[in-house]
Amino acid sequence: MDYTEKADTVRTRINTVLKEKKITENSVAAGDSAAQSRLNSQLSHGKRITLDTVLRVLDACPDISADWLLRGSGDMYKANGITGANSVTGRNATVIGQQQSKSLLSEDFIREIIAEKDRQIQTLLEILKK
Repeated sequence: MDYTEKADTVRTRINTVLKEKKITENSVAAGDSAAQSRLNSQLSHGKRITLDTVLRVLDACPDISADWLLRGSGDMYKANGITGANSVTGRNATVIGQQQSKSLLSEDFIREIIAEKDRQIQTLLEILKK
């Protein structure tokens, strides 16, 4: 597939997202009339898709997978859960691995992790005071 074909498929995916989410080019442009004009040229009239356009679409639709939008690979929507949890090591790795199979981490688990980090910060602050 050449560049033009790839750009057309990205354009199609962007238009699919905007249509599905009922988002206008103007709302993606966030009131910037020059950006809205560029978006219209790129999405409706076949002009080259710019990085600015892709970033604006991803900002307007934070639940959309950038990999899907740009390459068409994976799911349209981001998976639930913590990105990169597979690479966590140490004391909480097993718990995260168990939680990940459920897609979302429980609120209690998150609160426990935050509380532990708060305790560590307090300990460090005490050490610095000495």
